[in-house]
Amino acid sequence: MTDYAAIILAGGRSSRLGGTSKATLRSGGEPLLEVVLDAVRAARTRVVVGEAPVPDDVILTQEEPRYAGPAAAVVAGLAAVLSTGSAPAWCVVLACDLPGVREGVPLLLDAVETASGAERSGGRDGWCLTDESGRRQWLFSIVRTEPLERAAHELGDPTGAPMGRLFSHLDLEEIAAPASVTADVDTWQDAARWLQP
Repeated sequence: MTDYAAIILAGGRSSRLGGTSKATLRSGGEPLLEVVLDAVRAARTRVVVGEAPVPDDVILTQEEPRYAGPAAAVVAGLAAVLSTGSAPAWCVVLACDLPGVREGVPLLLDAVETASGAERSGGRDGWCLTDESGRRQWLFSIVRTEPLERAAHELGDPTGAPMGRLFSHLDLEEIAAPASVTADVDTWQDAARWLQP
């Protein structure tokens, strides 16, 4: 079994949802954040970056300044993981608005375990899912903790930095996945299409 921490981004203004928190949207009767937390229940450490109610065994932190962007949130989440004093070798990085997360996380973990079993992981820093158009989903990835820490250091001030700039320092392999897995919820139209009743 892959030993990993999970960093879940649950901040942002949700402006296209009229300010409604994505974390609280419900799919199959559950808040999306709970769906994501359940998908990574085997993680050694789970960190939520943002403002949301979380279980007692989940670390809650916030990027500084607030709304500094997803790269800043990942850096804040990584700092929380490292502060535990026993960071695992891998970090799963996720958004909180992924209805297909329970199908997507096993794809990431299977990639690590298959590569380790075949002894061919080499210098690869991790994997990220791609949507049907081939676009990388940075917030649906698994990354080695040490390279992620180096990438955060090389980035410098993460305020306002795009995710692609943070992850440009990493050697990630792509895993193609269907839209039902990679879809996120940015608008009410997305919610109507992807959230289960």
